[in-house]
This record gives sequence, structure tokens and C-alpha cells, in this order.
Amino acid sequence: MSSLEKSIQLLNTLPENEVEKVYSYIQFIRSQHDTRKTPGMDENIEDILDSITGSVPDSGKTFDEYKAERINGRYETTD
Repeated sequence: MSSLEKSIQLLNTLPENEVEKVYSYIQFIRSQHDTRKTPGMDENIEDILDSITGSVPDSGKTFDEYKAERINGRYETTD
């Protein structure tokens, strides 16, 4: 008999409110287990950078030119 089958037999002997407590505890344990596993942690930093490279086309502008363009676009006064 598996552990699951043994657990089910034990749960069948408990009143409903006690089963709810057990269920809540199992959900808590599962949530703790899920938070420890961070998705994407197997990825290499180089793979991540490669995946985002090319998402912004290279127009030949320098960083300062991009910055000035964004500031002008955001804070430009209208006549």
C-alpha cells in the first residue's frame, strides 16, 4: 500500500473540519516548495542577454543621444 493510500485511509477517519486543516497545511507546504524553485534559474546569464539582444534596433545613437531624446519627449513644452 502506498503512502497516499495510507493517508487517504487516515483522512477518511477524521471529521470534515480536521480534514480542512490538513488540506490547508498541505497547501502551505506546497506553496513553500514552489517559492524555493525560481523559474528560469537554469538559464545562463549569457542566454538571457542573447534573448534580449536585438529587441531594440541599433540606430547608431549614443547613450547620451537616447537619453536626451527621451527627456525631450517626456518634458517637451508645447506652445
